[in-house]
Amino acid sequence: MKALSFLQRLERLPTLKLAVPYLVTLLLAPRLPMSLHIFQCVQQLLVVLVLITFCCYLLKGRIRQYGYICGYYVSVVLFGIFQFWREAPLVTINHFSHIVTDSYVVKIIEEPKVKRDITRFSAEVVGAYQKGEFVETTGRLMLSLKSSQKNPLQFGDLLWLKGQVKKIAPPFNPMEFDYKKYLERQHIYHEAFAVFGRYKLISRRETMAFSLTGLALQMRRYFLVKLRPHIKRDEHFAIASALLYGSRSDISAESIQAFTNTGTIHVLSVSGMHVAVLFGFLSLIFKRIAWPSYLRWLPLILSWSMIWIYAFIAGLDPPITRAAIMISFVLCAQHFKRSFSTLNSLIIAALLILLVVPRAVVDVGFQLSFLAVLGMTICSPLVEGFPPVKRPILRLLRDVLAVSIAAQILTTPLSLYYFGQFPTYFLVANVLVDFPSTLAMYLGFIMTINPIQGLNDLLGFLLEHLITFILYCLKSIDQLAFSTIKIEPMGLELLFLTYFALFSFLYAFQWKDKKYVWLGGCCAIGILLITAQKCLENKDVERFRVYNTKHELTIGYFKGGRGIVYSTFDSLQSRGLQYACGREIQLLTREKVQFVALNGRERKNYLVTLPLGRIAILSHAGGTMTHADLVIVRKNLLNGLPRLLKQIRPKLVILDGSNSMEKSKLTKRMLDSLGIQNYLMKDNFAYVWDKENL
Repeated sequence: MKALSFLQRLERLPTLKLAVPYLVTLLLAPRLPMSLHIFQCVQQLLVVLVLITFCCYLLKGRIRQYGYICGYYVSVVLFGIFQFWREAPLVTINHFSHIVTDSYVVKIIEEPKVKRDITRFSAEVVGAYQKGEFVETTGRLMLSLKSSQKNPLQFGDLLWLKGQVKKIAPPFNPMEFDYKKYLERQHIYHEAFAVFGRYKLISRRETMAFSLTGLALQMRRYFLVKLRPHIKRDEHFAIASALLYGSRSDISAESIQAFTNTGTIHVLSVSGMHVAVLFGFLSLIFKRIAWPSYLRWLPLILSWSMIWIYAFIAGLDPPITRAAIMISFVLCAQHFKRSFSTLNSLIIAALLILLVVPRAVVDVGFQLSFLAVLGMTICSPLVEGFPPVKRPILRLLRDVLAVSIAAQILTTPLSLYYFGQFPTYFLVANVLVDFPSTLAMYLGFIMTINPIQGLNDLLGFLLEHLITFILYCLKSIDQLAFSTIKIEPMGLELLFLTYFALFSFLYAFQWKDKKYVWLGGCCAIGILLITAQKCLENKDVERFRVYNTKHELTIGYFKGGRGIVYSTFDSLQSRGLQYACGREIQLLTREKVQFVALNGRERKNYLVTLPLGRIAILSHAGGTMTHADLVIVRKNLLNGLPRLLKQIRPKLVILDGSNSMEKSKLTKRMLDSLGIQNYLMKDNFAYVWDKENL
């Protein structure tokens, strides 16, 4: 049979005509200017255009040929814009943020997470009290409640809340995690903090029978409670919870880092592998049963139901939803003896997810999950035949390596774009972890349905040792030299060129077209030239930072892969410091960072000397100071500051985050009147300086 051409294969993917314009629109929608008026115009234009397109479809001739095609694609674009913006506060008239009040009624819509005495969760704002009257509202809110009460809050609880709601702040430091964008993908734009007495439980639903999410959370809680007595160590139980249900909030930072650095973090996030393991587990059981002819449909219904129940219990994140949809197609194809197209099911899964959750398109997990499956689909056939082996065990090992390489081919550029790191020994780590983690999942599934306690104790013993083995392997690999290559995250231009080169080479290999080899080679040369230019630009560049670490102070100086950090944090590994600027410090330094601790509890002045100049850190007005190029003012120092500035004669004054907003503004006005250049860091981006002298 003659092999199909590239265009003929595309014709066998009819959903691509809808998926491509819709996906591109969702990616570009955040860059569009949007207001309530523009959104209403988009809605009205969409309705009119759909009607016109339908009329064109009913007609004949060129009107149908051109009018229908143009109307179809423009309608898809407008629908994508509508989908992306439909829940934004800007275009939602009854959103709670449009009401001036400090009294709200909220409903908990996720399982609350408790750390120490802080309970954190997202909530739906169902109403607000304005001038004594209750007003129904919409919108979501991230809530942090402080209380020493032992009565835990639950999913579905209705609370009264009194407090000020504020917009979620953007990242204030280079390469800091963008928590604002992360929550925006869940349609959460505001947050609030309240202490006990400023909130009250209004009602609690003891039964969650009418809530799928509540029922899923109850089932997850039941299974985890059943597992807990048979797993002794807390860390092992936390990893088992993540392996089975994706709940990894209690895993230590050290273990998370080991999984991340070795490229096996997907094991702890419920994904396609987990659903495939469950599918294999169910198939193994149902094949052993001799079903009567009139019950041959029952395995399909049971498998389908259990897979989707498991997906609900695990939280219906994009990766597991994608896997559940694709395996549903596999089940139907097997039952009805039809052919199965992996690419078609992948596109349909993406469309269904993006129709329900349009902002999932910018979710890293969604992007990596679909690219990994796409890589396994189009790249595995190219690598799995090399080298040819006859022994089944070696063939299995070769196939496992082929799948890992195929998935890594398309996910590596995106990982470098988002995280700037590459796990060097990912093949070894995946080979050592995939089989034990699969076996651990089988043991966990058996323990959740097995009523015999003695057998569960034995299975729990085996499960703990498997987890111990996994952790030992990953931590050993992580400690090897060059286990993780860390670079500055690549830009959009490099990301585009990399994928263009990859797909050009794949096309050339599959369809034996030399033109695409040259095209891919040109892209590769472009990548090398851009990378070389950036390396030359960054060679021996001096970088100076005053990071925004809120009430603490952190100063960094970097040059030639070396760095020195002055901070009021206790150490370089402090959680607040690592969250704010740890990622950039790691990328700017190749050697051990010199850390100098400053006493932030006492009002004490410091004079720091760096190659680029002298820095005076002022916390009190007493004493005298010598000349410095830069002054950092802390702890609301205002009285006596003009006298010190006359002694120091700085070029720039920075007001750090330890100053209140009111004092910062007063000090800024005073500095402006003295003609001194200044920079306010309260709720502002860090002070970043490169190349020039102070």
